[in-house]
Amino acid sequence: MSIIKSIFSYANRWLVYFVLIAWFLLFLFTSIRMGYVTGIAISIIPVAIIVFVAFVKNPFWAFILVFIANFTLSGLSRYVKAISPGITMDLIIVVTIVALILNLMSKNTTLKYGNARNGLTFLAVIWFLYCLFQIFNPNSSSIVAWVTGVRSLGVYFVIIVVFTAIFLDNIKRIRQFLFLWAILSLLAVLKAFIQKTYGFDPAELRWLFVEGGNNTHILYYGIRYFSFFTDAGNFGPGMAFYGVVFGIYSLYVKDFKSKVFFFITALVCGYGMIISGTRGSLAVPFAAFSLFSILSKKSNLLIFTLTGVFFAYIFLNYTNYGQGNTYIRRMRSAFNSNDPSLLIRLENQQKLRTYMWDKPFGVGIGMSVTSNLVNYKPDPFVSKIPSDSWYVRVWMETGIVGLIIHLINLLFIDAYGTYLIYLKIKNTELKGLITAFVCGLSGVYVAAYSLEIIGQFPTSFIMFMCMTLIFRSKILDKGLEEIEPTTS
Repeated sequence: MSIIKSIFSYANRWLVYFVLIAWFLLFLFTSIRMGYVTGIAISIIPVAIIVFVAFVKNPFWAFILVFIANFTLSGLSRYVKAISPGITMDLIIVVTIVALILNLMSKNTTLKYGNARNGLTFLAVIWFLYCLFQIFNPNSSSIVAWVTGVRSLGVYFVIIVVFTAIFLDNIKRIRQFLFLWAILSLLAVLKAFIQKTYGFDPAELRWLFVEGGNNTHILYYGIRYFSFFTDAGNFGPGMAFYGVVFGIYSLYVKDFKSKVFFFITALVCGYGMIISGTRGSLAVPFAAFSLFSILSKKSNLLIFTLTGVFFAYIFLNYTNYGQGNTYIRRMRSAFNSNDPSLLIRLENQQKLRTYMWDKPFGVGIGMSVTSNLVNYKPDPFVSKIPSDSWYVRVWMETGIVGLIIHLINLLFIDAYGTYLIYLKIKNTELKGLITAFVCGLSGVYVAAYSLEIIGQFPTSFIMFMCMTLIFRSKILDKGLEEIEPTTS
């Protein structure tokens, strides 16, 4: 039997060599006859087929591709103009869904598709149905706008919840996800550090000075760094959220090396938040650590955290120490009630209150200036007023009814997570992880008042994944009781 296996192994090795040689020859032939770009496009087809077959056999790797693409596509689009982050992400998601369906049809599947039936999936579907109802909104003037805007508002929520429930179904997979998330976060900060230390590359300079990014990133007080995110307003609060999660989680991890790794990652993410120059990102650690001090049920930690938050507020709002530092000066302006940008936001919101009074279902998904990347014959008033807030955008596009539904969903997720932390989860490390998720999400909820972070790559996907793991934590805890010692 060993001889037969050796023969087949030898034959398979030569088959791989043959395929590689054939692929290389195909690339050379098509490049010479049809050009370099066409050669790459044609020669990649057999590779894509092999990869897809691998995805069908193990769709988990397709999910990993979704996660990595979520982090990197926005940055890659600066260098490869043919890449449209939204469309490319849609294609990858479709491939993953098809791979899942084919895997389900096979008799050898090991995936637990029943995991997709959970409370969060129900909430996500309810929200999506409301978004679907928006097709019939009489105030909307374009179905194309709806198709474009509904992805970030409702579609991705359902899909990522289902994906996460299926693929991250045990603690080993969750730890792998956390490690990959941390590595990508470190790479993001490294890119921002390179921007700050060595300057911007040609693609980034083109984005800044040709495509208009300098208007919001090259300011009188200094430069706002954005890494490979869409912009600094996305990068800053994203790093704040990641840093909070990794920082809190590091306090509960049993393995010493992992504890150090996640703690260092948290500090690095904090640095990324600072050099982004995004004032709204401050709300994330302020709100998150304040909540953490309460959830920890430790009076000394509560006193220490609240004291720290209090003195940080005093330092930024009532002193001039460190005013010579660009980033301290920028963060301090967040507490200035007379800040020009804040006054403009408040003025815009007042205009919207008057205009939206008789529009309880909004003006239609995709009709705000944020979503409206193409001329869809939008609402002549709303399309000219920037939302400058995730909640304002939801209000504009789905009305006060949609905003209430959305807020109830968000608050229920945190409330349910808090309930599980206090009364249900027994495993210490898992309890710490869910605490980190609840605190981090709460911080983002607060920051979303002045930022659109909830609807942006990559943070939106990560938030949906964290939400799913909160809802799955009770089942995960039961599984841990069987393989790990339980502690209170």
